[in-house]
Amino acid sequence: LAFLFTLSLLAALAFAQGEGGMSAELRALVETERAFARASQEKGMKEAFLSFAAADGVLFRRTVVNAKELWQSTNPAPTALLTWRPAFADIARAGDAGYTFGPWEFRTNPADKDAAGHGQFVTFWRKQRDGSWKFEADIGISHPAPPAGAQTVVEYPPAQAKGEGAAKASAEAARAALLDAERELSRDASAKGSHEALLAHADEQVRLFRPNAFPLTGKAAARDALEAQKALVTWRAEKSGASSSGDLGYTYGAYEMRETAPDAKPSEQGHYVRIWKRADGGKWRVVLDITNPVRPPAQ
Repeated sequence: LAFLFTLSLLAALAFAQGEGGMSAELRALVETERAFARASQEKGMKEAFLSFAAADGVLFRRTVVNAKELWQSTNPAPTALLTWRPAFADIARAGDAGYTFGPWEFRTNPADKDAAGHGQFVTFWRKQRDGSWKFEADIGISHPAPPAGAQTVVEYPPAQAKGEGAAKASAEAARAALLDAERELSRDASAKGSHEALLAHADEQVRLFRPNAFPLTGKAAARDALEAQKALVTWRAEKSGASSSGDLGYTYGAYEMRETAPDAKPSEQGHYVRIWKRADGGKWRVVLDITNPVRPPAQ
């Protein structure tokens, strides 16, 4: 896995664009993510999440919870240190939605030299009426400490031209179309199996985030990882959101993993988030798929 991660990292570095080529909208999103991370270091996790969560923004714990309500009820505020930085960012043509992901580190004591935990976050953002960015969904995974020398330049895909009426389309219509794509994926999973269905609906450069493993990029790497899993996965979509330009969105819900037959007890349960994109007139494609298992109740 470390070898695959290194190859993926080198490929990202080879093709990453300099941050100077970002559009103003994308740069604003990246700077918001960085400001969020700075607030966590300077003011603490509670103040940071309260400041950057949308009113309906969610986090994924044992259940899906409202981020503001969770942190408002967290007393006393934790003193541990959570740090992170964006490694990737993308934005809708309408400039009203986007997502970021990157590495995080956790220190029980802020003065600790070595981190107690490592992982990756994935955050979906929505531009607010006042022009600020707030997150709608924030999820993450844990994995071993990554190799030294991780990239510091934010990677992002080439910008798509803004089509006429990109910002005038109905976000509700885009959300409904995205839910249809999620339902089609579920139907295909019943017919072909969950892994084949996901790959059939995935972009060629799909990102796969799984617990205790480094993120993978591309269908070939995703296929190898999924086939090695040898488990049946089922899921239930709970919510979707999309840009008004109808080219970027997300779905999230609950999933279950079974090692054998569908009637066997689940070996893993949790939440998933999928980021979807589509070109003009094209099909929705999964560009990122992340699963976050729920810890079993304490015995």
